Amino acid sequence: MSGNLEAVEREILGLQGMLLAALAEMRQLYDVYLEMLAPIARQQLITVSYQVCTQVFPEQFLTLEDAERQELQRQIVELAIALETTILGLQPRHQEDSTSRQEAVNGEAPSEEDTTKEQDPPSLPEQLSQVLYQSSLKINYLLQQAAILPPAPIAVILEIASKAENRPLGRIPHLLTMMLDEQKLQEAGEEEQDTSESKRESVTHHPMAAIYLQLEELEFQHPPLANQRSQIRQLEARLATLQKQLHKKQRQYLVLKASRAWWQTWKANETADATANVSEAMDGEP
Repeated sequence: MSGNLEAVEREILGLQGMLLAALAEMRQLYDVYLEMLAPIARQQLITVSYQVCTQVFPEQFLTLEDAERQELQRQIVELAIALETTILGLQPRHQEDSTSRQEAVNGEAPSEEDTTKEQDPPSLPEQLSQVLYQSSLKINYLLQQAAILPPAPIAVILEIASKAENRPLGRIPHLLTMMLDEQKLQEAGEEEQDTSESKRESVTHHPMAAIYLQLEELEFQHPPLANQRSQIRQLEARLATLQKQLHKKQRQYLVLKASRAWWQTWKANETADATANVSEAMDGEP
């Protein structure tokens, strides 16, 4: 029994070491991934803005004065740089947990709960999607304020798009398009249909567009980035396996330890009962 307990304890320590090594590798992979992604996202935000102004709504862009165009471009660049900076700020090396570092210095082996808390990288895709979503909102609002994009509930459109599964890639990456009359009907929520044929035609000729940066499209456009993400997914699968194995071994360790404690207590009680019986027998002698 004791041999089994010590063996399982060694296996737990081995799994914890493997898990910590895998987490360190995950942080390195994400550091590289985000280092690659940040400038790509920055450039794509500028590129899709250019395409909106020159290919989708060129007339609206040409109505701006030179100073207005310069200001619009300046603000687009500012948003793109802010997006790049935010993505780089998500790198694990910038978000090291001070508690985990202190535990490492003290030489404390992390428990299952600690290692689960430390596993931040798998949540990064959600964080990235939120960052890209917020940047998409900002660039759309900017283009609406410049009268490039027509008035429309951008947040609603992006929310619908974010929940759509297997959304096909558009002709222009990161650009959602739909007919403006359809959007107005959604916006009005079944308004009275009093539009004339001429009005319907004029609306139909002006599609609604919204910029929506999405991680899947960024990876699809850049194979090296997709390859890096593939390595991360493989390591995530390995981490899940290690977590499962560790949980199983920790459970086995508790069962063995409880069993040992039971029999130690049981033997102690037996010894105490035997001693009491001897004492009673000696007290009963004449």
